[in-house]
Amino acid sequence: MSFRLKTIIGIALIELVLLAILVFSGLNWLRGSNEQQIELDGELLSSTFAIATRDAIISTDLANLNAFTQDAIANKNIVYINVKNDEGRLLAGASSLPDDKHTPNYDQRPSESEDDIYDIRTNVVIDEWKVGEIEFGLNVSSFNALLYNAQKYAVAIAALEIVLVALFSLAFGSLLTKQLLKLQTGAKRISENGPGDTVPVKGNDEVAQVTRAFNDMSIALDHSYTEISHEKNRYKVLADQNMMLAEIVEQSHEAILVTNKEGKIQRVNHAFSKIFGYKEDGILNKRIMPLLFRQSMDTSPAHCISDAIENASIAMVKAQCLNHENVAFWTEITVFPIKNYSGNVERLAFIVRDVTDNHEFETKLKEAVTRAESATKAKSEFLANMSHEIRTPMNGIIGMSDMLQETPLNREQQGFTDIINSSARDLLYLLNDILDFSKLEAQKLSLQEEYFCLRKVVEETMTMISIDAAKKDLMLAIDIDPALKTEAYGDGFRLRQILNNLLVNAVKFTEHGYIKLIVTGSEDLAKNRVDYTFCIEDSGIGIPESKINDITTAFQQVDGTTSRRYEGTGLGLAITQRLLTLFNGTLHIESKENHGSQFWFTIRLPLLGENRSTKFALDGKNIAIINADPLHRAIFNRYFAHWCANIQYLNNPESISKGQTRYDVAIVLLSNNVSLPPSITCPVIGVTPHIEDRTPHTDDAGITLISKPIRMHVLLREVLHALNQKPLPMLEPSSDSYRPKFPDKIKKMSIVVVDDISYNREVIRVYLSELEPNIQFLSNAQQAFEQYKHRPFDILLTDVSMPDRDGYELTQQLRRYEHEHQIPPASIVGLSAHAGRQDFNRAIEAGMDSYLTKPIVREDLTEALIKACRARQALLANNAQS
Repeated sequence: MSFRLKTIIGIALIELVLLAILVFSGLNWLRGSNEQQIELDGELLSSTFAIATRDAIISTDLANLNAFTQDAIANKNIVYINVKNDEGRLLAGASSLPDDKHTPNYDQRPSESEDDIYDIRTNVVIDEWKVGEIEFGLNVSSFNALLYNAQKYAVAIAALEIVLVALFSLAFGSLLTKQLLKLQTGAKRISENGPGDTVPVKGNDEVAQVTRAFNDMSIALDHSYTEISHEKNRYKVLADQNMMLAEIVEQSHEAILVTNKEGKIQRVNHAFSKIFGYKEDGILNKRIMPLLFRQSMDTSPAHCISDAIENASIAMVKAQCLNHENVAFWTEITVFPIKNYSGNVERLAFIVRDVTDNHEFETKLKEAVTRAESATKAKSEFLANMSHEIRTPMNGIIGMSDMLQETPLNREQQGFTDIINSSARDLLYLLNDILDFSKLEAQKLSLQEEYFCLRKVVEETMTMISIDAAKKDLMLAIDIDPALKTEAYGDGFRLRQILNNLLVNAVKFTEHGYIKLIVTGSEDLAKNRVDYTFCIEDSGIGIPESKINDITTAFQQVDGTTSRRYEGTGLGLAITQRLLTLFNGTLHIESKENHGSQFWFTIRLPLLGENRSTKFALDGKNIAIINADPLHRAIFNRYFAHWCANIQYLNNPESISKGQTRYDVAIVLLSNNVSLPPSITCPVIGVTPHIEDRTPHTDDAGITLISKPIRMHVLLREVLHALNQKPLPMLEPSSDSYRPKFPDKIKKMSIVVVDDISYNREVIRVYLSELEPNIQFLSNAQQAFEQYKHRPFDILLTDVSMPDRDGYELTQQLRRYEHEHQIPPASIVGLSAHAGRQDFNRAIEAGMDSYLTKPIVREDLTEALIKACRARQALLANNAQS
């Protein structure tokens, strides 16, 4: 036991004994004095209560006794009081205790009570004769609390004093042993951790002087120890690094050489000997350049390595080397300098990789890329040429068959003509699909931005398939939200192509039932856009669940066998899926075999402001709808609710005159062989599957016929017409009977047609038969140019692909001539079997005013000529005014 500990324990024991005696005696005095006072107070109260209740006890005055006990209990020091007679019967009592479980103990002193109640009992006597007794309890909780607190404070003070004494003893002992302990601790740290540690020093006595000498010795030993350890660690690290690097170099599959600054070999690894075939001892101190390049010293890679050696710089080259047996192989050589600690270059390192296999692979890859590019170019040229070569005769086939259908034919001849026309158009669709798929695969097809009417695109696309649908007696329905904004900006042509592919598929795979096209929209005004959702629903054969994910693959059909029932290339849905990708959309498919299918997709287009609304167009009108099927009833409900009309569904036309309602217009859904009774008293609009196929009836003279599928604006226009109301401006003419008419002024204009193929000229001659006196047909561009110089014409229709001089060159030549001779430019319309967007752009850049793709559609040709006529008239009028 240390001296300091002995001192602390001795002083603490003495202090503990003295404090114990002092605390014990003080607490006993405090308890006795207070307890004596409580007992005296109790005796005084007993005497007082006895005198106060004596008379009331004798007279058994219970009221007075009860009042007395209540007054007594009001004193907070009295917790209960009972007054009894001489027989011990309770006369009156009161208590402030929460319950009556208190059991009095009249033999205990105040300090002995466990429930803080000092119980007192006294007799009430008269002349030493007992007449009753009083029991009461005094609250001594404050007395017990006083004793408890006194004891707690006394113990706390004693403990504090002991701690202070111990601290004093500790400080006193520490003062004596502090420096010695510091020296002991410092010596122990030095023995465990090595020199360098010092001990704090205070004062200037002998112990402090010894401590300073100890510190000086520790510091001196630390300097020496640090220098020795640093050198030892450095040599160890260098040794480990050298071993690791040597192992890496030796195990590397790449040839590694180390040379001096002049390029003489000092060290090589095993891989070098394996690659080049030289032994290490046979090439040491030899120059590296002749070893690597031999006869190729004058090549660009050799010069690059030589410059790196001379300048001690980094270089990397690809070069052909020779091994020991003069076998050539390709290498990749890297050289870099090795510097010492001072930053000076001491050596050069060379890494030589054998890249013969990579070089051969790169060579083959480049050849393959070249062949692929050539093949792609050849394929593009082939497809372009095939497009032109096929479209050219198709122009004659479709054009002549179109005109043949308008001539008087018997039933058999009409059937033959229909087959020719239908087959030619099927071939044209197939050609378009192949070209589009090729462009999509090559990622050369992009969307065009233009204004178009989305509703018109939907209705016209649905109308195009109505003929084929009518052959199967399929019901077609167009369901467009009447409040939907349909003025759009985007690629309407490609949207039409997507819808056409899906609808053609629906007709092909639906034998009976219906096909429904639903269009809805969701506007985002904050972002100024509309999300349009298109859904094509049919009641066809459906798709097995296992095939749904495969049908959008190119050339894939649900039934891929050679005896498949439904013909086709399988390109339609593949093209549709890729086109939707350009729209940032996805084709979704839900189908159940033998229960029909649903194809839907969503595209996002900019919001173009408010459409001209047709809301309230038939406000308050009564409309009768006869023979409406469930498919069309939901559509009629939406349309006429938007137009604010009252509608009534009837089962037959006779119901119109039998009811009490007076109808403004009747809409009757007809079949081709059903006539209407003459008794209908209101205007009638008949809806028939196909007007051209309808069997004529004498009763049809008084009704207006429109074709299915029902188009919202066509229906509204005819209803307004039947009501003798002014048509709304947004209701365009019906396409059932619409064909553009030539204005009279065009018959006074000179028109030249240039095409090197005679039947193409014949097709245009038939299409423009009513303009024939003013049309001149030529077979080459030179004739057209000479004709223009001799007598300038107003309108030129020119084929693009012609021998010697094509339509582009002819256009440019005419534009130059017009500019040189101050001639008003003619309106030029290009005709070509090339159907790409780049062909259209090239035509416009060459100076053409418009461009039509073969096979020529008669209506498109008529509209192009009307447009050219108006432009020519405006130009001539401006020139005349100036």
